[in-house]
Amino acid sequence: MKVLFAESHNLDRPDPVGSHHYIQLFKEVGYDCLWLGPAVSPMHIFKWDELNRYRFKVWQSGVQEVEGIKWLVPFTLLFYYNRPLLRSLFAGRRQYRFCLPPLGKTLSEINFNDVDLLWCAGPAAYSLLDLVPHRLSCYRLADRLDKFSGIPPNVVELQQDLIKRVDFVLATSRNLWEWAKSIRQDHVHYLPNGVSDQFFEKGRLKPDDFPQDKRPVAVYVGTIDTRFDLDTVSEAVLKMEDWHFLLIGKVTDFKLMPGLNKLAERDNLTMLGPKPYHQLPAYLQHSSTGLIPFRLNELTEAVNPIKYYEYLASGLPVVAPPMRELTEMQGPLHPYSDADKFSLMIREALDEGKEKRAMLTEFASGHTWRARFKEIEKIISEFGI
Repeated sequence: MKVLFAESHNLDRPDPVGSHHYIQLFKEVGYDCLWLGPAVSPMHIFKWDELNRYRFKVWQSGVQEVEGIKWLVPFTLLFYYNRPLLRSLFAGRRQYRFCLPPLGKTLSEINFNDVDLLWCAGPAAYSLLDLVPHRLSCYRLADRLDKFSGIPPNVVELQQDLIKRVDFVLATSRNLWEWAKSIRQDHVHYLPNGVSDQFFEKGRLKPDDFPQDKRPVAVYVGTIDTRFDLDTVSEAVLKMEDWHFLLIGKVTDFKLMPGLNKLAERDNLTMLGPKPYHQLPAYLQHSSTGLIPFRLNELTEAVNPIKYYEYLASGLPVVAPPMRELTEMQGPLHPYSDADKFSLMIREALDEGKEKRAMLTEFASGHTWRARFKEIEKIISEFGI
């Protein structure tokens, strides 16, 4: 059995997303697995940053293998991107048709020219539906990409095309499920994110760079981007000197940097930057509460945050705004509506005793990636595979 994941992230990305967990689980049950992408193109030469240099290196090296999973980075002359000509639907629907060498030839050489499951994780995978013979196809719909800045405006049409053409859709939030159901009625499944087994493992040593001042620690783990509500966090840091705030993750919205740097001058906020995924449980286990300080908007209303499950699995109470996914799940949550309530909920969360924290972990145990994968296996079996 063969599965091909068409992806926009590196296979060895240090902070894995859902597809990374799923392809590992496909490998565990015996699938031969290939991670295709992200593609490189002549355009990327003009953005010669560390990430693109690395992707070109992987492309030049040919097929890689990471923990038993094949990884192929193709080179294409036509890359779907928010620039003149490249942002056209012509480019979006044909990205993989212009690979050098031809993608079909490369896949044939590694015996992946015919697969059992074609897993599409982004709209640019559309052209693979015609290029790669397959028994079954799916689209894991994890974002309304048209709500992001810097994305081709017509991406919504490309997403709709993909939703219509695949055999089934996996939507990670209720908002996305409803959107997909408005496009097609059958074979649209609500399948939220999950949590890795490692977050349930106890007894991790406190990291050397963890705050050592004995104050309770409110931690945020994840990308610090346009969703991050710096105003609310700043007010809490200034007001709650008896708490230490810990931010772990890469800053991708550079407009936030001046405010973050100013906050970092205080003795009750520490920014550690990104950490290897396997180290995160240690930081969470020694914290007091987990934060999801997101702004409420169309983008975050479609988000099912992985960090929610990771916090709970680590025994951390969660403070977050009333995002639709979190409130309708009716799981453990300390919701806030404004900056004052944010601070209040952080203090309230600290009062949860050991018994309540054990209940948090118990709740998370029903939302593991393994549990989600069983649902995928069930869906696939319904198609006779």
